[in-house]
Amino acid sequence: MIKYEVGRYRKRMTTMTLKKKKISLVLHSIMCVMGGFMGGYAIFCRMSNFGNAQTANLIEIITGIVGKDFFDVMLRLIGLGIYVSAIIICVVLRLKTGINLNAYSIMVDGAGLILLPLIPAHINPIIGILPIFFMMSTQWSVFHGVGKFNSSTIFSTNNIKQCTTSFAEYLITKDKHMLRKGKFYGNTLFWFHIGVAIGAILSSIFGTYASWFGFPIPLVAFFVNVYADKIDHVTHLEQHTF
Repeated sequence: MIKYEVGRYRKRMTTMTLKKKKISLVLHSIMCVMGGFMGGYAIFCRMSNFGNAQTANLIEIITGIVGKDFFDVMLRLIGLGIYVSAIIICVVLRLKTGINLNAYSIMVDGAGLILLPLIPAHINPIIGILPIFFMMSTQWSVFHGVGKFNSSTIFSTNNIKQCTTSFAEYLITKDKHMLRKGKFYGNTLFWFHIGVAIGAILSSIFGTYASWFGFPIPLVAFFVNVYADKIDHVTHLEQHTF
């Protein structure tokens, strides 16, 4: 009888673990769509300024100093400060509170989508992407991979490297782990660029108001995250009642 119950318990735990992995991948993929959407939106609506990362912004700060365009430098430094502040806030929330960071990031994205069209289309494009700096920095701090695979949901460079390296290693070694890894990063790239396409298409039709039409993305992510939390709760109860 005891062996039977132990067997049932292990089977339930295995099922819950697999379900949790699947839902984590689904949520990761949705957030990739979100990251791609914001990238496409910023590039299309704000004169090719990419609000998801800081590499180009930092380069523009240095070239602005060299070219003595100090107003542009000031705006970009504000953007850098916003980006860094979002990271610090996530660290503080993680270490000092019990807040659900996934839900926090998703709500930040939703609020940003509502705010963005309120910034006039003709304004300096750096001002136009300041909310995106905060949104995407927050998202990067919270959604940065699944399981053992670290992966950004807001830009592609390392994902391209990991995808290429993994498939190349699989072709040489036939290591199934590298095949799974390659598929994961390929999935990340696929959904990110689906988001880019959606953002670009909607922006070409609605301009800066396109962000309002992207609101279903964080909305779906929110409900998927609620479902993931329920799975965690059930798993926790199972572990403490057996």
